[in-house]
Amino acid sequence: MRLVALFIFTFSLVVLTPSCSKYPNGPGFTLRTKSNRLVNDWKLTSYMVNGVEYIDAVPQLKMVIEKDGTYSRHSTELVLNQLQSVFEHGTWAFNDEKTSMFLQAEDADLPVEFSIRELRAKKLVIQYYNKITNKTYLYTYTTDK
Repeated sequence: MRLVALFIFTFSLVVLTPSCSKYPNGPGFTLRTKSNRLVNDWKLTSYMVNGVEYIDAVPQLKMVIEKDGTYSRHSTELVLNQLQSVFEHGTWAFNDEKTSMFLQAEDADLPVEFSIRELRAKKLVIQYYNKITNKTYLYTYTTDK
């Protein structure tokens, strides 16, 4: 009987306690680590600049994030009736708090920091703020895996 009462108390505590999610729109509770949720094959499904949707104006973009700390991005678009592709490879890392991720392309001198707005098993939302142009870019990726 004590075991049942302890289980009910613990379960109630977990369910009713406010979450300590690091991401504004992230899950309140998950058993998967942040790295496990981030490592995936992602497809860009929304691209916003200062709150305006531009997904129809950008090429099809896929991003693969690997466990070994590497990533690759591949974009494809039709230009003058010819299919053109662009590839990017590099490394990725979290910041200490795991609220941002850094992507550093192989040919870049410095990494680019993206704030993580939402990180779920099948959805990733990252934000980049360009200080020079004063524009905020919001990328939403989804996956079928």
